Amino acid sequence: MNGSFNQSIADLCGVELSALVNSYKYSVFGGHTAVVEGHCGIVGFGSDKVSFALKNAVLAVCGDNLTIKCLQKRFAVVVGVIRSVEITYAQ
Repeated sequence: MNGSFNQSIADLCGVELSALVNSYKYSVFGGHTAVVEGHCGIVGFGSDKVSFALKNAVLAVCGDNLTIKCLQKRFAVVVGVIRSVEITYAQ
């Protein structure tokens, strides 16, 4: 497959190419907003940690005063004081 085909599919699905190819992508903006693309659902939620299921892992956004600002199928936005993002792979 070439890059333009993959980009076309990503555009049709409304996701970034890296999320399509790698199954997931996360970005942290300014230490106060985390965007998670390609998740399979919420594993856990608290004011200090929001965890998302991935294909073969769990992604945890860690910090203080965390709130889920947006939650859609395979897309989420978490706001608060973002201290770290941890990925734990299934054994």
